[in-house]
Amino acid sequence: MTALGLMFFGSTALAQQAVDASGPIDLRKVDPEANLVEELVVNARLPGPAWWKVSDADTTVYVLGVPSMVPTDLKVDDSVFRRRVDGANVLIMGQEAEVSVVRVVGLAVGGKRLFISDKPMRQTLPPDLRARLEARLAVMKEKPDSMDEIKPAFAGFLVANAGEGGDVTISVGGVTSRIREIAKGKDLEKRPRIEDLPGYSLVGAVKSLATAPQPLQELCLDAGLRQAESGQGGIKVTAERWARGEVREVVSADRGFQRCLASTPAIAGQLRDGQADAVKAITAALKTPGKAVAVIELRSLLAEGGVLEQLRAKGFTVTTPGE
Repeated sequence: MTALGLMFFGSTALAQQAVDASGPIDLRKVDPEANLVEELVVNARLPGPAWWKVSDADTTVYVLGVPSMVPTDLKVDDSVFRRRVDGANVLIMGQEAEVSVVRVVGLAVGGKRLFISDKPMRQTLPPDLRARLEARLAVMKEKPDSMDEIKPAFAGFLVANAGEGGDVTISVGGVTSRIREIAKGKDLEKRPRIEDLPGYSLVGAVKSLATAPQPLQELCLDAGLRQAESGQGGIKVTAERWARGEVREVVSADRGFQRCLASTPAIAGQLRDGQADAVKAITAALKTPGKAVAVIELRSLLAEGGVLEQLRAKGFTVTTPGE
């Protein structure tokens, strides 16, 4: 089952540029996570996923970067996490998507009412995008015109998360759920206080795409098709690389439908709040001597203007996994 963890952080001001119908979308301006701080993108030296450190004179916050898409059955070496969370003052869990199975099913079934297309959707698409959509519908054993009544962005959401039989299949929080289980486990000598940062609605995020202009509609369809075309195998390979600490390979992989959501001003605004919450929580943790642990979405952590860059601007020392 595909895991779709949808955490996007960035500047609303940036995201609002170039998302009207005036011309092609410039992803450098639209997507708040398109550009990463190269010096922070470093592969791990210790076993398991990569860690960064934020520190001052008497406190260290160990920061684990978590990718947005991870299969729920992924096997991960958690020895480093167990060692670091044991005795930590606090475990900060970064912003996550709030997913209700009932609401997701309701969106998949009834969401078409929000995304009604004025004309047959395929007629609005460039030839190459139309051909890719029709090819994907054939794989899904659907007729070429089966999505003609809806807008491209919703079609992108549906094809990205289509499970067997055409049902929308979304699973989130597999890795973070396991992290919480470990932190609450009786085998730790000193369990940390868990601080869950405010989340946001996945269903609400998708619904906000209903009024997106055509260039962004097409971007979202392309992003959904990319996720579908990579399939479970692509997501699995990327997740396994994350589990081995191969940060460069993970962030260079295609982001699928996440790229659509990160390019939407309304969503970017909500997720910018999540970034600010993470910076605030880590800054507060640094006021108590000892150690703390934070779990933050990977690209949010490494983006230009992201969590680590903001913390470094505050004067804290940021150490990469390679040091």
